[in-house]
Amino acid sequence: MWILSSKRPKYVERLDGPLSLPNCQKYVDRARGQKVDIPSEISFENVISNRSMPPCSLQDFMDYLVYVTHDAENLQFYLWMIDYFRRFANAPNEERSLSPKWTFDEKPPSSNCANPTPGIPDKTVTDTGVEETDANNSEDTSNGSTVGDHQSCHQLRCMSSKASEPFDIDLDSRDSIKQESSVVQPFRDEINRVVSHYIAPGSPRELNLSHRDRAALLYALKNTTHPSAFSAVKNMLDMTLRNWAHPNFIRWSICNGNMPRTYFLRGFAIMIITIAFIIAILFTLSSASRWFRIIAAAEWWFGITNLIAASQGLCVLLHRRHTRNIRPWEIAETHNRRRDFSVDIEASYHSGDIAYSDTKSRWPVRMEIFGPANNYLKERWIERDQRKSVWSKIKDQKVRVEETGLRILQNRIVWHAEAWAVMITIPLTAAFVALPKGNFY
Repeated sequence: MWILSSKRPKYVERLDGPLSLPNCQKYVDRARGQKVDIPSEISFENVISNRSMPPCSLQDFMDYLVYVTHDAENLQFYLWMIDYFRRFANAPNEERSLSPKWTFDEKPPSSNCANPTPGIPDKTVTDTGVEETDANNSEDTSNGSTVGDHQSCHQLRCMSSKASEPFDIDLDSRDSIKQESSVVQPFRDEINRVVSHYIAPGSPRELNLSHRDRAALLYALKNTTHPSAFSAVKNMLDMTLRNWAHPNFIRWSICNGNMPRTYFLRGFAIMIITIAFIIAILFTLSSASRWFRIIAAAEWWFGITNLIAASQGLCVLLHRRHTRNIRPWEIAETHNRRRDFSVDIEASYHSGDIAYSDTKSRWPVRMEIFGPANNYLKERWIERDQRKSVWSKIKDQKVRVEETGLRILQNRIVWHAEAWAVMITIPLTAAFVALPKGNFY
């Protein structure tokens, strides 16, 4: 009977406020039941490693965050961190030794440090306990994952307790991200640029961090470029992307038709069901054999199947052909829609600064690490899409669904719709067949 309950993964609601450990843990709790609904072929690890095929590839995930949820900076920064951790681990030992591991034990200078925030216990991190685990997690980037369901959030709580104390850091000052040590640490220029693009208030791709978490991260980056300085932020982003963005992305990807086509299918299905009722009623009122009323069963089944599938955003006809409507931003002439900022960025560097090629994404995704804000309102496809008629959108271009894992989910929804259609059609047909003849004509 599992077919009768097969649906899309449940939508995970976005929580208000900035990224925080309690909110991230709520995402984990809400998405815990989604694990069995998503096939391994399109798991978070496979999507983030670009092992999934379109429309569940890493590029599709990025497009979803840019155009649908409008928070692509989380994935962009996350991908940069994974790449940065790998490059830092491969750096010469003498360079890495210049950037000490960050333990979150040291408090930033503040006249208020003696008065911790009320209600938050003062915790310490031992040298042999949580700190060592955090450092190991921060450099384990083989699959883009740092936090699993089996792990406790004690590590994050320890770091969060340090971040929860009042910081006297001027977040609006560019001096707040300058290195305090006179030692030239590896990747220092890159870290400063990342801060100005993702962490500093008002930056083009500012992460939605709380004031205290932002201050804690800035203070850590003033002292070291070691990946452990990003541990708390990376774990929170991992929990958010894995348990909120990814399930909602898969749910959205199941829909193979655009909105006009989905509404058209619903209307068409209701029309077919109505025609079936008219056929059954006409045969019932006539003197014809009652077995002619079975003709309406085919229309009922077809209409109910399409109506249930369309309510899940799925067009049965497109699914049979393993195709989907192309997204407006996927049209070929917009594939190069984003301006290549590498020339401008290279020109802005002074001698001795890092080159753009040193920080360009190693991932197969259209993304500039130091690009502009994720604002697509001036892209050409918007005006072209607005000029399209509703009928043109219904008949829009089709592309093939290559990912088998997604087709598995779509198959389940179609089977679910067909099974419910059978269960509804049989009693309807039996009821009309049992009625006596009307003999009106």
